[in-house]
Amino acid sequence: MSYLKYEKYLRDSKSREFTVVITYLPLRRRYTIQFLLLTRKIVNKLINTPVVSFGLYANFIKSYYVTISIWESKNSIRDFVTAPPHSTAMEIFDKWRSDKGKFIEYQSNFPKIDWRKVREKLDVVV
Repeated sequence: MSYLKYEKYLRDSKSREFTVVITYLPLRRRYTIQFLLLTRKIVNKLINTPVVSFGLYANFIKSYYVTISIWESKNSIRDFVTAPPHSTAMEIFDKWRSDKGKFIEYQSNFPKIDWRKVREKLDVVV
C-alpha cells in the first residue's frame, strides 16, 4: 500500500461556521516511524477536544502527509496546538521535514471533510 486516507467524524454540530485547518508535511523518510508514533499521540489527544472532524492522508512513497481538522472555535484550535503533543511536533518538524510545509486556515459552512478542496488549496495529490 502506497498511501493511507483516514477520516473521523466526532460530533454533530449546530454551528453555521467552521474553521478548517489544513497542513502539508513533507518528511524525510528516516523520520517516518517517529512521525507516525507522534501522530498517534496527537490523534488520541484530538479525540478528546472539541474538534468536529479530522482526517489524515499519508503518501508513503513520496513521504508527505496532509492533515485536516474542522473546528467550531478558534480558541479550541489555539488550546490544542499550544499543548503537547502537538506543540512538541511543531518544535521538531523543522528537523524532520524534507521541504517547506504548508498551513492553510479558512472558514467553511460545512463540517465535512472535502478532499477535493484540500487538493485545490494545497495543490498536491490527496
